[in-house]
Order: sequence, then structure tokens, then C-alpha cells
Amino acid sequence: MKRFALLSILVALPFMAQAQGIKAGPWVTDVNETQLTILWTSEVPGQAYVELEDGTKYYETFAGRRIFRRLHSITINGLQAGQNLKYRLGGLNIKDDSNARDPEFGTTYIGPWECTRTFDYSAPSCRFSVFNDTHMKLKKYRRLAAQVDSARTDFLFLNGDIVSAGNYVLDTLVRYAVEPLGTLTHGLPLLFARGNHEGRGNNTWLIADVFPHKTPAPFYYTFRQGPVAFIVFDGGETHEKRSRAYAGADVFEEYIKEQIEWAQRAMQEKAFQEAPIKICLVHVPMIDHEDKSDFYLQRWLNVHMVPMLNEAGINLMIGADLHEFMLCEAGTMGNNFPILVNDDVRRLDVQCTPSEGIAVKMFNDKGVLEFERTF
Repeated sequence: MKRFALLSILVALPFMAQAQGIKAGPWVTDVNETQLTILWTSEVPGQAYVELEDGTKYYETFAGRRIFRRLHSITINGLQAGQNLKYRLGGLNIKDDSNARDPEFGTTYIGPWECTRTFDYSAPSCRFSVFNDTHMKLKKYRRLAAQVDSARTDFLFLNGDIVSAGNYVLDTLVRYAVEPLGTLTHGLPLLFARGNHEGRGNNTWLIADVFPHKTPAPFYYTFRQGPVAFIVFDGGETHEKRSRAYAGADVFEEYIKEQIEWAQRAMQEKAFQEAPIKICLVHVPMIDHEDKSDFYLQRWLNVHMVPMLNEAGINLMIGADLHEFMLCEAGTMGNNFPILVNDDVRRLDVQCTPSEGIAVKMFNDKGVLEFERTF
């Protein structure tokens, strides 16, 4: 029996070694009907590729060269709507690249087969889960993620303040934003809206590398799955007095005005216009908060952006930031749509169909249903 166990270990060792080059991931993002992007980190810098079931390999390249790095990001184009994609990760680690003309390579690795899928505008429904304001609290985040039924979910959405470090480094971002979701990210697309805390500190540009969205910008964009068109905004900094957190380098008002100009065009596009359901996802809820001494940005957004969203026919806004549950009914603050604010200790599961509307369920980290409403 001992000899058999030893033999089993020896047989497994080569396969274990192959996958040891992967430090975290994969996670899938920047998805539409014809493309998606797969990311992961490796233990050491090296070349990387994604291999499909038919043997096609997509290497990570930049301007005609395969590149050596630890955060790998590979976009696959030319796909079909709703296409199931079986893939695995591979790489060649670099041991010493001090001599650019003759680098010394090390070990190779190959990950297990995974399966993901592109979005499909013609799908009859859209189902997704929302997390927000976990603020690097891993236990809570893991418990909320463990309840997600991947077979009944189209994508995961991180609605800001998932991390709140002062000096961002790659492994910190991935550890606190991606890894608590476990294997869910290997197949379910993971999309992101930046929160105010993720705009503070040094090296915040790294967040755009971990959650790349190339068009039109990393932190504001539209996408569609099934009958639902989504518009995502970056709300910037929430409190006017906190400009000191940026050492005078913040230009958030100009940045938000840029988003308004973009949104007016984006919401005229055919895929958005024709969607039966329209949802706005934003970390900072656009509310006329009753506390007039603070919450500067929420009120500013309510005045300058809500009218535009009313005109576009938004059906629901999902916000975060306040660390408390809030439901602002349509018509209470110049909004033609309800504004639902999730707190920091619960997850939203949302299912949308044109015939039944937007069904929202709110669960705590013990899996207890605490709120349910169909809009």
C-alpha cells in the first residue's frame, strides 16, 4: 500500500510542478459577444500563453514581441456570442534576463483546463452577483463568495472599495480583490467599478491593469448581457474635504464631466437603446443625501447626472459607498428610477428578464436572505 501511494505521488509530481508557476487566477474580464480577456499572475516573470481546446495558443505580446512579466493579460478575439471556451494557461519562466539578447529560461508550467463563455445579447435573461466595500476583509468576502451558484450566474461585479491600500502593489490587489472569489473567476467574468478608496494612494494605475477595460476607459464603460444594458461610472472621491488625500493632485470634477460627455453618446448606441432593461452600476450613489454638511459628491452627481439617466430610460441604479442599506424610490429625489444602495456586509444577487423585471435578493455572509424586491 505504501509503495502504491509513493508511486502515485511520483506520477503526479510532474503535473503538480507544471501548475506551480501560476500564483493567482485565472480571472476573466473585458467581455463582450466576440472577445474576452484572461488574466493571471505567475510566481516569477516569464512568457505566457492561453491554449484553447483545439490547440491554438495565444501568446502575450506587445508591439510584435512576446514579453516577460508576472501579471499576464491575454485578449482573445473573433469569438461568437454565447460561445463556451475551454482554455488553459501556460508559461515559460524567465530565470535571468540581464542579457537581453540571450536570456536564461527556467521551468515551464501548464494549468488545468477551465471553461468560460462570452456574453450573448440574445440570451433570455441576465443573472449576476454584486460585492462592494469589503475593504480587504477577507473572511467576510470569502463567505459571501462561497454562496454564489456559478451555474446560475452570468458574471460577478465588484462595485468598488474592495481594496483600500495606501500604496498599491500587484500581489496585494490580486489577493484582496480576486483571490477571495476562488475558482468562480476561472469561468465567470469579473467586472469592476472603482470606488473612492481605490482612487487614493500610490500606484492606483495598477488597478486598471488588474481589471483592464480598453474601451472607452478602464473605469467607465457600457456592456450588455442578454436583455440588460449596463452603464458603469467611476464616481471619484465622495467628500469634497478629502482632497487632502490626494496631495492636491485630484481633478475629479473634470474627470466626471468627461464621463458625462461620453455617457451621452454611449447611451445612444444601438445595443444600449434596444435593451429592454437598463441598469446603472456605480460605487457612489447619485442621491440627494439628507446630510447637507457632507456627501458633497453624491448630491453633485444627483444634480448633474440623474437627469441624463432619466432621459436614457434607466430602470435601476445599484450603488454602494455608504456602508448601509438604502432604497430611494423613484421620484423621491429627481430620479425616475429606484436607487438601491447595498451595504458593506451583504451580497446582491440579481436576475433580470423582460417579462418579470429586475429581481433583487440581498444575502448576508451566513446565506440568510435579508431583502427581496422586484423592480
